[in-house]
Amino acid sequence: MSTAEVVAQRGANALLPARATAATMSKSHAAIVAATVTAAATTNTNTKTTTPPLPTTTANAATTTATTATTTTTSTKTRPTTPIISSVEIPYPSEYSTSFLTPPTTIGTKRMRNGDHKEGRRPKLRQRTFTKTMEPPVLSFYGEQPVPLPSRFGSLKRKLVAGHEAELQASWSRLLDALRDEIRHIESRGTDLIPEIPYGDIGRAAPVAAFCDRVKRYGIGVVRGVVAPADAQAWVDETKQYLETKHEFKPPPAQDPTCFDFFWSPCQVRARAHPNVLQAQKFAMSLWDTSQDDNRLATRCPISYADRIRIDTKTTSSLSSEHGGHAPPPDAAVDAHALHPAAASTLIAQIDNGSLERWEQDGYGQSGTYDSIWKGEWERYNPWDPTGRVNATTDLYNGAGACSMFRMFQGILALTTVEPGMVRLLPSPKLSTAYFLLRPFFSPVRGPPEGREQSPGWAAYLDAANWRLDAEQNTIIHGAVPGHAQRVTESWHPHLQLRSSLVAPPVLRPGDYIVWHPDQAYAFEKAPPSTSMLVYTPAAPLTQTNALFLARQRKAFQRGHPGPDFDSTGSGLGSEAPHTGRLEEKDIAEVGGEAGLQAMGLAPWTVSKSTLSTPPVPAASSKNEENHVAAAAAQLAAGGGGGTTRHRAKDDPMSVDAVLDTASDKSSSSSAISAAEAEVVRLANIILFPDRYDFWMPSRVPSRVPSRAGTPLKSEQPAHKTNMSGREKDSVEKDI
Repeated sequence: MSTAEVVAQRGANALLPARATAATMSKSHAAIVAATVTAAATTNTNTKTTTPPLPTTTANAATTTATTATTTTTSTKTRPTTPIISSVEIPYPSEYSTSFLTPPTTIGTKRMRNGDHKEGRRPKLRQRTFTKTMEPPVLSFYGEQPVPLPSRFGSLKRKLVAGHEAELQASWSRLLDALRDEIRHIESRGTDLIPEIPYGDIGRAAPVAAFCDRVKRYGIGVVRGVVAPADAQAWVDETKQYLETKHEFKPPPAQDPTCFDFFWSPCQVRARAHPNVLQAQKFAMSLWDTSQDDNRLATRCPISYADRIRIDTKTTSSLSSEHGGHAPPPDAAVDAHALHPAAASTLIAQIDNGSLERWEQDGYGQSGTYDSIWKGEWERYNPWDPTGRVNATTDLYNGAGACSMFRMFQGILALTTVEPGMVRLLPSPKLSTAYFLLRPFFSPVRGPPEGREQSPGWAAYLDAANWRLDAEQNTIIHGAVPGHAQRVTESWHPHLQLRSSLVAPPVLRPGDYIVWHPDQAYAFEKAPPSTSMLVYTPAAPLTQTNALFLARQRKAFQRGHPGPDFDSTGSGLGSEAPHTGRLEEKDIAEVGGEAGLQAMGLAPWTVSKSTLSTPPVPAASSKNEENHVAAAAAQLAAGGGGGTTRHRAKDDPMSVDAVLDTASDKSSSSSAISAAEAEVVRLANIILFPDRYDFWMPSRVPSRVPSRAGTPLKSEQPAHKTNMSGREKDSVEKDI
């Protein structure tokens, strides 16, 4: 194999996700890469060159492009110290309908050994890559054909349906019939389906019960007046000033020009720490079907997630004009029910919390989130059961913007008026999820008719009799590619009828908070009539995994770097560190007190004995497990939050019990903290503050299994004390 072919193969492999296994690149793309590298290899070895841009192709409406900053240098003596930035686009063949980044290029050559020139040997090329980018390649979702994936996804699909083929075919027919009625119901009711409740009523039983029922049915809810309008306007003015003093920033992506990679602007930091926002998040998470004895999450301890900010019209125009952005014309007519011109040919909606991860065994599969759907029993699927989501991995490919934190709700805090039509959501958390998960396994017998919805044959195309389970599963998973959020489109998911099922919420006034289920589709469709500023504020509970993420996010905040999910390279590109007016820890304390600091991982949680309660242990649980939970809870109450406290503030007025008491006034009938929640807090404190809390694990009591010799059972030993030194712990006899 020639050197150019070797380099081309390495470059092709480098483009694939780091965690994807057994992935292969198409021959057509490898040929393009080989041609590019060969051209670079023939360049004079003593010169520095940048790869010229190749011709681009556009699939249908608008193929989005991605830009990467790479260095291409070939030299026999010295290596470059300063990267040379170039913008290159290598298109896929037309059948892929996608645009990809330039593969890493060989930099430098290995010094020739003595005698190489005599023997005719060619030195091996050393591959060094200089890549500075905050985003993976942006694939086009506007093409007529979905993006084929590596061959392992064909095997994955076969394993998911193996042994359930007949059940899946029958369940698909039932699903399409139910979905048809669901779309008609959504189309007839529209905005009226979305419930709303005043913030002052979230502690009243009657309005909460009605609100809860409708949120569980449609997956969306609006909490009115969470932040005072005057505060919201003050945040907007402060953020405008903050943005005007910074001129170097990462421009928004072409496919979403109003979503900016700012994470620590004043309105974002203040919104995440505001006590009413935290209270609304606790209330929203209490609507899930959580169990008091589940020691994996604490919904009454919300934590912050550093997401982006959405700015439109006037602010967007001033921000993006220097970077080639385009603002809508100021005199454009506004129609509350009109779709955005970009969606005229292909309407696309987004679903967060992973894409391919929903099908992969190492993603949601490890906790069985969608097992009932894969078995042809989608009616049994409960979208509000968190047990299958706490341990799921939602970001297997380290994609920029792919959330790796467990979020129970996606949410937006409106700081300005949000008119109907700016954002649309699909109010069907159960049926729509089952549909887009099963769609890749089925194909129509007869394709769509000309004219699509306007054709008289459209109903026959959508009919369940026209769709069959594929006998041989291909590698396509519609709307899912590595490192990106899930998409649903009207071309690939015709039964969702997105033009009818995407519903505009009611008018959101400054300070209103809207939340929706993480499996639901949403889309931003048209520009607002005036300046718009929205802050993404998802609701996330405290879990062990979320605490690990919070530790990384805390460091990013202190350094002014982007949120961890948006800085996949770890380079800190787009840093806000030099920004004038960037808020600090003391500002968070002023806004939200101790609770605001805890949500950002800047202060530990504490639990007092007065609010600690041990839930009843199920009959199936052993005495060993009961002792373990009780001992852990008692130790947490005695130690103040996790293990042995080394340096704890005296008389901490804002402990977890105080936080949970406040939450109970609004969304819970009991103010007591369960032992399971106390265990979550204990582990979170150990993770976030290892210098303040010693790791401690209660002793396991031996099981009551008689020995073979029939000797008496060994007496139960009490849990070991937690204030032992390391030498004392080592000397303790291990239990069997």
